[in-house]
Amino acid sequence: MKKIEYIQNAQRRKNMKYGQILNEIRQKYIDKILERQDIEKIAKNICNIQSEKTIRNIIGILKSNNIIKEIEKSRYIVVTKSIYEYRGEEREKTIYKLVKTEYPNISLVVWDTNILNEFTLHYVVNNYIIVETEKIAIELIVNLLKTKYLKRYTIITQDILKYNKDIYSNTEKLIIVKPLHTKSPLKNKKCVTIEKIMLDLYVDELYIQYQGKELETIYENIFEKYDIDLKRLMKYAEHRTNIGEYKKFMNSLYIPRKYKL
Repeated sequence: MKKIEYIQNAQRRKNMKYGQILNEIRQKYIDKILERQDIEKIAKNICNIQSEKTIRNIIGILKSNNIIKEIEKSRYIVVTKSIYEYRGEEREKTIYKLVKTEYPNISLVVWDTNILNEFTLHYVVNNYIIVETEKIAIELIVNLLKTKYLKRYTIITQDILKYNKDIYSNTEKLIIVKPLHTKSPLKNKKCVTIEKIMLDLYVDELYIQYQGKELETIYENIFEKYDIDLKRLMKYAEHRTNIGEYKKFMNSLYIPRKYKL
């Protein structure tokens, strides 16, 4: 019995010390970059921790409990906001299910540009459903969607829209099928992430109505409301755009210091 009590008391003391470390991190690094050596220094000052293994364990605990997020090797930010979760409407779920039933092995993501109105400066009325998939499957999916939705939606590829903007610019109930970039950051391989949307808005000509001041506003509002996985965003950016120019764009925005590059 005494042995059990001893173990329980030891665990309580350990939890209290980890709690002190957590509080110190949150107080001092709420809006700036947290380096690995900063964690080591705090752990040493509070708990006299010297062991490399213990430091790794502490970092692991902080990361697994979504208290800190690694933005690059040995550099972290403190998580202070909620994580963005794309919650599609029933129509997107139905489209996803239809395509996956017919072609279960292809990569696919479906989302609606209407979600951007949460972040825009001006409300956008003409929104459209985006279906992203492998290049070789685009025509197959267009034909499949036409058999099911031709009377309800106008269904075109991104290339058709590119050369016929005047025809489709004001079309309601539009489905656009476009290539899914192989390095796209998705959740559970089927759901769009906010980091993917952010970079695609910056890169893709398809989203030209969201450029300029509108894009800056979207970015600033996203950073204001949600915790962004900067490591995920920048890794995707490396594959899709000039990373130097993108960093310059990011640093020009009114966003928290910890997201400055």
